[in-house]
Amino acid sequence: MSARIAATAFVASLLAVSPVLAGPIAVPFSPPGSTLALSVADGTMTVSSGGGDVNLRLEPSTRSQVIDKLPRGTKVTVINMVDGGKWVHVKVGDKEGYIARYLLRD
Repeated sequence: MSARIAATAFVASLLAVSPVLAGPIAVPFSPPGSTLALSVADGTMTVSSGGGDVNLRLEPSTRSQVIDKLPRGTKVTVINMVDGGKWVHVKVGDKEGYIARYLLRD
């Protein structure tokens, strides 16, 4: 079942049990292979790698250019989560980039 069909079925089920919904509902759709951005409230997370410094990357990919290396314990400001929550778009100092989610803790 494609993501679009699943989302449509989900919305239809909501309308069936909750007729109060009067207008259309926007359901995000992301074609296969693209990056889906999930917004989160601005907050902070902490670099928590056990293997040394963590790469701050230009794009959410391990093949992307490394902008900076952040030591364990560095606080970063969360801008949003991308790629289904696998990557976190962050700001640290005057730099913005991406860090793999598993390398950060709340």
